[in-house]
Amino acid sequence: MDGEGGNPLLEEEKRRVIEEALEMYGEEVKRLIYTYVKDFDVVDDLFQEVFVKVYFHLDSFRGESELKTWIYRIAINRSKDYLRSFKYRVLQLLQPVQSEDVESKVLLKERNDEVAAFVFQLPIKYREIIILYYYRDLSVDEVATVLHISANTVKTRLVRGRERLRKMFEEGGTVDERTFRQG
Repeated sequence: MDGEGGNPLLEEEKRRVIEEALEMYGEEVKRLIYTYVKDFDVVDDLFQEVFVKVYFHLDSFRGESELKTWIYRIAINRSKDYLRSFKYRVLQLLQPVQSEDVESKVLLKERNDEVAAFVFQLPIKYREIIILYYYRDLSVDEVATVLHISANTVKTRLVRGRERLRKMFEEGGTVDERTFRQG
């Protein structure tokens, strides 16, 4: 406990907050990380890093947004850092070109989730907004806060992302207009 330094009561409160956050948001954070890295082994490592960072930086959480939003931001930043890392780039060079998305496509087919398969094909700037808005049920303002962009940018990317998904369905699948709620 030497590294933590500080009041034992405050440390106990931090542990309680972390335990609650893990219980409430843990699986969502793992899925969010997966949308970026698409590798379950890496997800587990990054997930642990995210919650270690949350623990050690909980004192800096100012409460300007919800705790969930703050944790999502940390997870997104850590995922993007990983994708920019030398380790990731080397792994990509070593992977055969054909197997790039095979694992994720197989898993998505097993789950029979056609919409998710198309969402994963979107460019990241649309994918992250579609996932946060539709799959994580964040409001436009919450998505804007998490991604550090304006609400108008979120709305524009939602429209463009939905339009790209419609085109994908028209070209390679069925279109169900109910899939795309206008919000």
